[in-house]
Amino acid sequence: MYAHRNKTTISVFDRVRQLLDQNRPEEALNLIDHVGQNSASMKNAQGVCLLRLGRIEDAISVLREITFQDHICIPSDTPVVYQTNFATAMLLANHKEGVIDIISRLDEKQHPAVVRIRSAMKTWEKGLNLLQRLLFKAGIYPGKAIPIDFAPGDLE
Repeated sequence: MYAHRNKTTISVFDRVRQLLDQNRPEEALNLIDHVGQNSASMKNAQGVCLLRLGRIEDAISVLREITFQDHICIPSDTPVVYQTNFATAMLLANHKEGVIDIISRLDEKQHPAVVRIRSAMKTWEKGLNLLQRLLFKAGIYPGKAIPIDFAPGDLE
């Protein structure tokens, strides 16, 4: 399912990357929609655009599709960047349990996003009061959102 991109997709993909690097996610998303590419790489890019536009639920929907690939659990061949993007979307939607489940299975050496997400979670945890911290350790997640200090989502 994760074949290399063809030359046409590469030029579109590179343009999407360029637009995202210039903080122009809406233009990048419009380009993806216009081209109509349905590859996993382009769906991931679409998810990144949606994350950066604050359209979190839309991003979750797109990223869930490529992360889970119609399975109940994440298949072992799912690229780490898809998993971290989905975890980031879940983080922004304040679904901590999903984030923890995904991130706990990933090694920090696999992708820089793993480090960024874990760091955001540690900072959040340090900001909890004693009762919230105890509840969190017991698996009861305080409603307090986990803020991030990085641009959400990564391309391949």
